[in-house]
Amino acid sequence: MTLASQPVLQVNHLYKRYGRTHALQGVSLEVAAGEVLAILGPNGAGKTTLIAAILGLLRTDSGSISLFSELQQSNTREASVKQRLGVMMQIGSASANLTVAEQCDLFSSYYTNSKTVTELLTIAGLTEQANQRFSRLSGGQKQRLLFALALAGKPDLLFLDEPTLGMDVEARRALWQHIASLKAAGVAVVLTTHYLEEAEHLADRIAVLQHGKIIALGSPAQLTAQISGKQIFCKSSLTKAQLLALPGVQKLEQQHERFCIVSRAVERTVLALLQADASVGDLEIKPVALEQAFLQLTHTQEAL
Repeated sequence: MTLASQPVLQVNHLYKRYGRTHALQGVSLEVAAGEVLAILGPNGAGKTTLIAAILGLLRTDSGSISLFSELQQSNTREASVKQRLGVMMQIGSASANLTVAEQCDLFSSYYTNSKTVTELLTIAGLTEQANQRFSRLSGGQKQRLLFALALAGKPDLLFLDEPTLGMDVEARRALWQHIASLKAAGVAVVLTTHYLEEAEHLADRIAVLQHGKIIALGSPAQLTAQISGKQIFCKSSLTKAQLLALPGVQKLEQQHERFCIVSRAVERTVLALLQADASVGDLEIKPVALEQAFLQLTHTQEAL
C-alpha cells in the first residue's frame, strides 16, 4: 500500500469498558479519503463511545487509532491533527446567545486555513438570518448551521452525527448534495444516522454496530445481499391471507394501492401469484431494502 492510499482513519481492536458494560469489544475499521462510512446501530450499540474515542475525548482500554497515518497516543490529539478534523456538534453544544454570523466567525477563528463567514452562511443557507440569534432558529436551521460550522476548517475527515435530524425533505436533499461534493473533493466522512435511507443513499460502506461489536461491514448492496429474500411489488385482487399463503412469503405490507411481498423463494412466489390471480398488475421485483437487512442482522445477533 502506497502512502497516498493509506487510510485517513484506521481503528484496530478497540476495547472500552465501563464497569460491567463492554461499550466497545474489539472494533476495527478504516476509512479512505473520499469515502463515506455510515455507522449504524440501535441505541446503546457503542456508536457515541467509538466516535468519542477516535476524537480523543475518552481513553480506551486497549487497541489503536491512527489518523492520517499517525498513531495517536492515549487520548490526546495534536493541533495539526485537529486542524484537519471537522465535527458536527449537537445542538445543545452551541451558544444560544450568539448570532449566526458570530457563530461562523468564532469557528473560522479556530483554524489557520478556514472558510469565510460568507462561505459558511452560504453553505448553511442562512445569509438572511446572519444577525439572528441561534436560539431563534428552527430545528432544521440549527442543523444546517451546525453542518456548516463543521466545515469551517476545510476538513479532510468529517464526523457527522445525525446531520439531517429535524430537516425537511428539501433541506435534507440539499445537505446530501453537499456531502456528495465533499466526497468528490476527497474528504472522508464518518456518518451516524437513524435514517437508513440516508445511509443507503450516501454511504460507500456501512458498519453495523451492536453491543460494542461490528456485526456486519460492507456496501449497502453487500449487506442486503446477506439477507435471504427479495421484494415483490404488485397490485392484486387476492386477499392478504391469500398472499401470505403463497409459497416462500415471509412478510406482507400494503403500500397505498400496491402490496409489498417479501419472499425467500421469489420465483415460486411469483409463479403461484400469477396462477392465482391473472389480473396482477404493476409487478416489480427488487432486492430487500437496507432497513429490512438492518433489522434482520440486529435481530439475529440478539438471538445468539
